[in-house]
Amino acid sequence: MKIFISWSKRKSMEMAIKTKEFLEKINPQIETFVSEVDINGGEDVQNKIIDKIIECDKLVLCFTKENKKAPWLLFEAGYARGLSRPVIPLLFDDDPNWHSWIDNPMNVAREIQFDRYDFVSTFITNFKLKDSADTKRKIENYRQSILDIKEKYRLVDVHCEDFVDKLINNDAFVLENPYFREKTAHFLSGFESFDLYKTIIDSFLYTGKHLWIYGRKNMKLFGGSFKNFFKYLKEKASDGHVGMDGIDFRCLFLDPNSSEVEKAHLQQNIFKPELELTILRAKDVIGDNSEFKKCFRLYSNKRDAIIIRVDNCIIYSRPTFDAEGRPQLLTNTSFEVFSAKSDKGAECLKIFERVWFSAKELS
Repeated sequence: MKIFISWSKRKSMEMAIKTKEFLEKINPQIETFVSEVDINGGEDVQNKIIDKIIECDKLVLCFTKENKKAPWLLFEAGYARGLSRPVIPLLFDDDPNWHSWIDNPMNVAREIQFDRYDFVSTFITNFKLKDSADTKRKIENYRQSILDIKEKYRLVDVHCEDFVDKLINNDAFVLENPYFREKTAHFLSGFESFDLYKTIIDSFLYTGKHLWIYGRKNMKLFGGSFKNFFKYLKEKASDGHVGMDGIDFRCLFLDPNSSEVEKAHLQQNIFKPELELTILRAKDVIGDNSEFKKCFRLYSNKRDAIIIRVDNCIIYSRPTFDAEGRPQLLTNTSFEVFSAKSDKGAECLKIFERVWFSAKELS
């Protein structure tokens, strides 16, 4: 069996080479082609690739989140389909929309998903391997080598990948895609925006466990756009449930009666009335649900860090202050996303809990 292994971008290339090595080792009857290692210096690259696609029995597409729109993948997959060769997408990254951006030749054959429970059995079937305990063990070793490559190229911690992907795919952030450093995504704008809160709520709703918000006024949260979210939380706090039925939702307001209010905003004439109005909206949402009421507290300390926790993902920003100690406007400013399990994330959780346990309950 001759297999053409298609790749694009460096992470995919390493996965393609590892797949080549594995297939040829586990079944000597398999002959693979990977352009990075099977084209010699001086050879015509395009002609060699076309010749090998013509010769192959099937084409395997090494797909990652980074290369799903790569022209070479479409060219090679399309050329193979034109010759009636099977094209098998091997999805190393979980992305339900991997082929939805265009009607392309990659969505013809059923994909093999690296993260699915049936990966081993599907892999055995597609590559006609011997179904034995030894084969399954070798495939698991191959899987671990792929995981090592994924970890090597991971831009943010695994706990934050889905959330960062949602932000990147949101048109509101398209001009401010993040730069990555030390597994932290740095967004240049968008903090305290409606789109950020919508992404947070969408990420948490129905599937999340932890949502902590260290806010001031929380106006965007209670602006009327997230009624389904509060309905869901109230149901979790209804009679017959223990606590919040496994949901850990916490929301901090600045106490409107604290001295910190005088330094909490540049526009003093509107800040306190808006704060008080939003707290009234929160009380209206809570109603007479005593369990739900425990999710809200009032703090009176100076807020030196803005922290939002969505499960094991931290959205973080730090306010800047003027000469009189008043924070500058935060709407649409920069922010970071990193793992709650990182050192910095653990420190953020400590800060939040210190404020939470020193805050008073909403009266």
